[in-house]
Amino acid sequence: MNSTPVPDPLTSTPAESANSTKAADNSSKAHDAATRTLASWRATNPASSGAQAVGSTDAHASGGTITEILRIPALGKNWAQPVYEGVGGQQLRAGVGHFPGTEQPGQIGNFAVAGHRSGVAIPAFRDIDRIRTGSTIQVTTAHRITYTYTVTRVRTVAPTDVNVIAQVPDHPNAAPTKAKLTIVTCWPATGHAKRVVVEADLVSSRGGA
Repeated sequence: MNSTPVPDPLTSTPAESANSTKAADNSSKAHDAATRTLASWRATNPASSGAQAVGSTDAHASGGTITEILRIPALGKNWAQPVYEGVGGQQLRAGVGHFPGTEQPGQIGNFAVAGHRSGVAIPAFRDIDRIRTGSTIQVTTAHRITYTYTVTRVRTVAPTDVNVIAQVPDHPNAAPTKAKLTIVTCWPATGHAKRVVVEADLVSSRGGA
């Protein structure tokens, strides 16, 4: 797994409103995290089997504190994955990792996450090909707010294309005007030649503590 240190978790309080109008510019921090992770996926997305299972009691399989729960009906009626802060080996072995420096769920900007497609006992995004334009993605926070996103684009990009997790994907210098979600995993299913990128826009939110 990738042994490169992961930046410290964000210390700001997540915005709990889908109507937020201002987002801090974390593009540089996010770009650095993405460069380390996306360009070195050979180490973090092995095609071999026998890795730690999600839920293992082994200390190395723990991803830390769960910050959100991700649900994607296209991947299964009961499909749900924990989201951890960071995209290092520790987090991606246990579930889905949030790129430090990208926004929080519901915030204006880009909430970007990554996960394995192979190489661990239960890869989070093994069936990523089932996600299509129009698919629904839900993110539930610790404050019991569920944000619902609709997929707008699914594509493959080069491993070096870190601008996919910019606040405005592909436009790192642009100011965001909407809340987005981006999922990044590997392509092909048992390799790492390219990256699959799923982009979605926030359409609603409900609940609250």
